[in-house]
Amino acid sequence: MKEKIYKKEIRITIIFSVLLLLTGHSASIFVLFPGLQQGTLWGFPIQYIIPILLGWFGIAVVCLIMTIVCNKFDDEMAEYVKTLAPENDPSTETKQK
Repeated sequence: MKEKIYKKEIRITIIFSVLLLLTGHSASIFVLFPGLQQGTLWGFPIQYIIPILLGWFGIAVVCLIMTIVCNKFDDEMAEYVKTLAPENDPSTETKQK
């Protein structure tokens, strides 16, 4: 169970890191593919408006989804910790003289 939770944590981290990189650096798409620079969206050149929209709203949506997923993961982690046997903590035991 412990390995499964660690794998899930790594998977969540990698997926959201890639999503944040893609939305935050979407202007690179227009540098890599100059043929996409033709056209307009709402009167703005597409190579300017798409990175702005993805940079503001795209990252906000990805962060909202990431918050929901991470909160569910934290709940799952808390449930796992509750299933573990409590260990004796020597600092909390009363010392007898």
